[in-house]
Amino acid sequence: MGPLDLLILILGLGVAGFAKGTTGMGLPLLATPLLAGVFGPKAAVVIVTIPIFAANSVLLLQGWRRLDVLRGITPIIIASAIGTAIGVNLLALLDQRTFAILISLMVLIFLLRGDRLTGDDPGARRARILGPVVGFVGGVLQGTTSIASPIIGSFFHARKMDRHEYVIVLAAIFELNAAVQLVGYALLGLYTANILAIGLLGLVPTLLALMAGIFFRSRLDQARFRQLILVLLVLSVANLLWRSFGQ
Repeated sequence: MGPLDLLILILGLGVAGFAKGTTGMGLPLLATPLLAGVFGPKAAVVIVTIPIFAANSVLLLQGWRRLDVLRGITPIIIASAIGTAIGVNLLALLDQRTFAILISLMVLIFLLRGDRLTGDDPGARRARILGPVVGFVGGVLQGTTSIASPIIGSFFHARKMDRHEYVIVLAAIFELNAAVQLVGYALLGLYTANILAIGLLGLVPTLLALMAGIFFRSRLDQARFRQLILVLLVLSVANLLWRSFGQ
């Protein structure tokens, strides 16, 4: 890895880590395309799982006082983990373009009419039914691309959660999904010595920027936070479509 590659790794994971600390999402969204240009798409997806797992661990530890919010979303977390396991193992069989279109349409629906679909009450019947479906599809998306934020992020954005609870919920879901990815990719022999070294090196800029993002989030009001989430969701959909049709 040359000096330019190292610079891209540091800057890419630094920006991605800051976004993750601020909004709870955006790490693979921002880091994977940059790393793919240096290490290749497949290696980039595998490399980024290491910073993802570490970053979500820090967010859960930092927000441990709010972990009670997870009690109401256990079915979503379980469904998402199952979807991730399927995505890891069935990657080669999925039609990526069709999948990208379907996900993009679902995100658009959540952004435009999500409040009606989920209902004002988080415990509403519609939300209880729709949540596990969203979790499962988001898990498949994470297993295949490492980017689950389009559908999972838009679903919880539609529920208008408090910004700190939003981050904890996403961190918990993405953490379990990342653990499934780590095990699955390890069993498939994808963690070579070189990839492990790059992934562990990437922890430094990721975690330093993550802490800066957490500090920045504490200074944001709820309205500005939701605006940032909206921007990241639009970027995530654009990224997904570009990776499916633009390459």
